[in-house]
Amino acid sequence: MPNFIFGLISLLAVNFFMYFYVLLRIAEIFDIKNKTFLFILALFTSILIIPATILIGKNNNILTQWFYRFSGILMGVFFLSFVSLLFFRILSIILKIPLKNLEFAAFGVAFVLIVYSFYNARNISLETVKIDDFGKKMKIVQISDLHLSSESSNGLSEIVDRINIIDPEIVLITGDMVSQDTPITEKTFHLLKNLNAKSYFVTGNHEYYIHEEKVSEIIENSGVKVLRDQVDIFHGVQIAGLKYRHDKKKTIEALSSLELDQDKPVVLMNHIPLDHRDKRIKLTVSGHTHNGQIVPFNLLVRLTTKYIKGLYRLENGYIYVSPGTGTWGPPMRLGSKNEITLYDLK
Repeated sequence: MPNFIFGLISLLAVNFFMYFYVLLRIAEIFDIKNKTFLFILALFTSILIIPATILIGKNNNILTQWFYRFSGILMGVFFLSFVSLLFFRILSIILKIPLKNLEFAAFGVAFVLIVYSFYNARNISLETVKIDDFGKKMKIVQISDLHLSSESSNGLSEIVDRINIIDPEIVLITGDMVSQDTPITEKTFHLLKNLNAKSYFVTGNHEYYIHEEKVSEIIENSGVKVLRDQVDIFHGVQIAGLKYRHDKKKTIEALSSLELDQDKPVVLMNHIPLDHRDKRIKLTVSGHTHNGQIVPFNLLVRLTTKYIKGLYRLENGYIYVSPGTGTWGPPMRLGSKNEITLYDLK
């Protein structure tokens, strides 16, 4: 608990500094002298996500959902503004140009990045991964980290339609279907019933934070098989799924205890990329990282995980990390993309 409190305070302090710095630069452009007002405004807006999270946890309705989303959008907007201002400040030092002369350019660039990141987050690309030594010819589709809200759940229809056009044998959903603002109801997930392929789901950290059992039950009622440290065989392929655990050691133990047939290829579903050495697994599919979602967060993610995005070769197989099919927090993507992943296996 002390580590959590220290981490939270550190995060809030960095967030406040970011907001205050951006507001100072805006004040300089418009010649606003009242620094006390700016300090209070920065303090209020930088911690807005905390009451928003508490309120939506107590009562998930349309007002608290919009409040939560607004606080998330605010974080994304201030972050990109701060990054742009910081870049131009470094540029002003190198070129020996007064920062004030570059501030309009900095905010102009920030505006373009913000607009683009909102636009980019609305698109979903199809990434094809070919593996020729899997041991079985099959098409598998993976989606991950949808973080459905009452609004984005409408986009689930497009995702399901695109998957059905691909016509895979199997669909794998590797966790984090929900966020704090997700209505945990049958209506949110009912479109999963329209998937034509055999479908599997494993929980992620956000299901764990919110209501893992309830989410799993509703998803299973939608025709998707939920794997909780279990193995299912479909068309000669073993689909193994691990439920989310915060403890990596316990996750490895759960993986080791799975009973697997060495004569059939194995696909392992685990939300967080797992640096395992289990030679029984031919392909591991994960998500969680979002590939940083907004640069330069991808640099920070690289400090916390060995596998951040894409296909990696393991001792006896592969691990693929999806950048996610949706977004968390601000509905923005910069330097990353939403993805449906198609595995062309042979």
